[in-house]
Amino acid sequence: MNVLLAVGLSLLCFSLPSVAEISARTIMSLTLNDSGFSPTELTAPAGKKLLIRMTNRSSRVAELESYDMKFEKIAPQGNTVSVFAGPLRPGKYRFFDDYSISGYSGWLTVREE
Repeated sequence: MNVLLAVGLSLLCFSLPSVAEISARTIMSLTLNDSGFSPTELTAPAGKKLLIRMTNRSSRVAELESYDMKFEKIAPQGNTVSVFAGPLRPGKYRFFDDYSISGYSGWLTVREE
């Protein structure tokens, strides 16, 4: 039993990004409330890895999703979730709350430095 636990923990450690990898990312913050995202547009440098943190301050469960950046994460009320993206090329990338019937969405604009 102890061997299985050790193998499981070592696999988990190898699959998670290290503290150094996370600190090398550009960190961006979003809030979702009952009227949508704040801010509705983020800006990031091209070619950088990103960590996007969203705090759900709405009155319901939400899902931060982006087809363009290939992520989706369920965000319970009052919680903060994190997603990884990039490095990205210059352009506009849409993100949205997939659970919103109002179609809440925003944009990440990636620019050359």
